Amino acid sequence: MNGSLELARALGHVRNAVVAFVAADDPSGESLFLAGDCLDLEGLFAELGVEPELVDPGVNARASLDSASEALAAARPVVPLAMWARLQAVRARATR
Repeated sequence: MNGSLELARALGHVRNAVVAFVAADDPSGESLFLAGDCLDLEGLFAELGVEPELVDPGVNARASLDSASEALAAARPVVPLAMWARLQAVRARATR
């Protein structure tokens, strides 16, 4: 697969996760921190000039992050280590 297409898909999934985290009914506020982490991750995509691809918005935040991870794995040769590490850290926090 084309690495830039996979990066665009990953960014689309991260954006969906932001929307899902913001919309979550979470009295602890943790979902808002996760949304902020996703926005920081979006900044890494922006530094590479990646434009998001529209992807299915009908999944929850965790599923969106899983899909983003799969897309990055498919583009592994062009994915900066910082981007991969940041996404995995957000995914780990989202499972708690």
